Amino acid sequence: MSLKVVIVEDQFIEANNLQIMLEKAGYTVCGLARSVPEALVLIAREKPELALVDIQLSGDSSGIELAQVLNERNIAFIYVSANSNHEVLMQAKATQPYGFIVKPFREKDLLVTLEIALYRHENGLETAVKKEEQLRLGLLSVIQTKDSVQEKMLSIAKALQAFLSFDYLVACTTSATVPTNFMSYLRIGFDEYQYIGMPEFEVITRRTREEIANLEPTHTHDEPRSFFVGEAFEQMLVKHPVRRLIAETFSLASMFLLPMTLSDGSCYYFTFFSRKEDAYSSAQITLLERLSNPLRAAMQDMMETDQQSHHNLDTAAQLAKQKKNEPRLAAAHFEGIIGRSHLLLNVFDNVTHVAPVDTSVLILGESGTGKERLAHCVHELSPRRSQPFVRVNCAALPFNLIESELFGHEKGAFTGAVERRIGKFEKADKGTIFLDEIGEMPPELQAKLLRVLQEKEIDRIGGNDPVKIDVRVVAATNRDLEKEVAAGRFRLDLFYRLNIFPVTLPPLRERRDDIPLLISHFITIYNHKADKAVKGISKKGLNEALNYHWPGNIRELENLVERAVLVCGGDELNRLEIPNYDNHGFIVTEEGGAFKSIDENERDHILEALRKCRGKVWGPDGAAELLGLPPTTLHSKMKRFGIRRNTGS
Repeated sequence: MSLKVVIVEDQFIEANNLQIMLEKAGYTVCGLARSVPEALVLIAREKPELALVDIQLSGDSSGIELAQVLNERNIAFIYVSANSNHEVLMQAKATQPYGFIVKPFREKDLLVTLEIALYRHENGLETAVKKEEQLRLGLLSVIQTKDSVQEKMLSIAKALQAFLSFDYLVACTTSATVPTNFMSYLRIGFDEYQYIGMPEFEVITRRTREEIANLEPTHTHDEPRSFFVGEAFEQMLVKHPVRRLIAETFSLASMFLLPMTLSDGSCYYFTFFSRKEDAYSSAQITLLERLSNPLRAAMQDMMETDQQSHHNLDTAAQLAKQKKNEPRLAAAHFEGIIGRSHLLLNVFDNVTHVAPVDTSVLILGESGTGKERLAHCVHELSPRRSQPFVRVNCAALPFNLIESELFGHEKGAFTGAVERRIGKFEKADKGTIFLDEIGEMPPELQAKLLRVLQEKEIDRIGGNDPVKIDVRVVAATNRDLEKEVAAGRFRLDLFYRLNIFPVTLPPLRERRDDIPLLISHFITIYNHKADKAVKGISKKGLNEALNYHWPGNIRELENLVERAVLVCGGDELNRLEIPNYDNHGFIVTEEGGAFKSIDENERDHILEALRKCRGKVWGPDGAAELLGLPPTTLHSKMKRFGIRRNTGS
């Protein structure tokens, strides 16, 4: 049975041409639609497996709006558009299409795009199925343990982390998150969580149990499964002062509420908070509906454990033995990647999801953020870990030898080819090939790389027969590939082939909390290499490092720490030799005039706003309103710049 395709295109001639091409290639076109309403009727009746969607359609709705419905129904779709500018690409990207083809196009381009779309859809389903099975098994394992209530709740939280990524989780028996059977967990590392019961929560927030309860004196009606992001999150916090207190305390920016009805009719609530503003979506609601039975069983078992122990959830925390081991900087699977910022933990989460499958991975990030090290982690976490990991720097390969380097050549293929050469792809057979700086690859070679990814075979230069290969591709770039595609420097079909699972490494300036950890780590390394005994860095030197914008990211920081350790004559680094940085923490121009960095200007601006508002952050006449920022965003910036709320200093 051939694949069923629906075409949503308001130009009859173009829609007819598409139908002819598809049917010639063996696809079944189950209908044409000129508008979104027509398409919805057609899709409901025919239940296609793939849709070709024009962005500009007849009527009030566009293909972008139709894409949201297709995503909900798990139907793969490809955009067909006459416009490939950057703005359109960004709007299209937000709906997560399986391909994008620009008019006019050749029949071959269309068919290749369809093949890539099906490949991406199948791989996406495979990853989703494996994740769901992991969650189901994780929840069932909770039932089989004899752990305490607190430990079982932590196991449930860890199992849910892959689907509802959170930085702070509250579990209690009321949706208003008042102190009724209150447990919570703060994520402090890749697989590390700090338990916070009501006594600890009182200390952290500097409020008594009664004060917290009185924040929401009126009864709150039961709430459905729901999520709050962006403006909806801000509006929700106005209605729920306890949640606002939590958001302020831990710098949180979005929330997912998960109620769970147990067999006795009682309701238990999970409240997931994230520091990301767009962490949650409707897709997670659908997923949890499918997994409600194992989750309910795990919760039922936990509640029975609580009843048997004759202790409520607060006292269970005090009786559980607390582990007091020093926290690790990163999980064992991510050796050499130092940090505990929530942005880095999100990267770890993504890598653990994709590593076990053969899906292509595209690592994005500025130079010096550690893309190669992360690519190696993908390899080490995969079933291919015992096979070769081959690195290729696409920017460093000589233009006239790049094809030979990648695919190899036969003896006598060209002048100077005195023997057969095995290319990088063959060397990586059964393993992983890391294509670093993929954005630098010449356009002529991009087409050949696309064929390798599609056909899983290479042609040596001068060879007669193709060579089959089994290689997982991990690519990386510091370029904005969407802009490169829009400018015609990078193939759109290759971009979609590589961009199945993008992972973005944050720049160092966005994870400043990790700078002290990184400095300490590099001091340890270069103490050993230089036979030194440096114990740390001065407070002044650390403040300079925290205020610097780090254009070279971790690589620049490592180089400066290495130099500082080598020239240090004592047991403490006075400061790092940060370039163009004077003693007052200002960036110095070539003309010698000093001016503040962008970060310092922003800090001063926030301080001035707080002074004007007398330290008030939230609500009417608060600093957030004055600055035009969401209160959670302002709170995060204050924490990053070390601004104390009470004094505004």
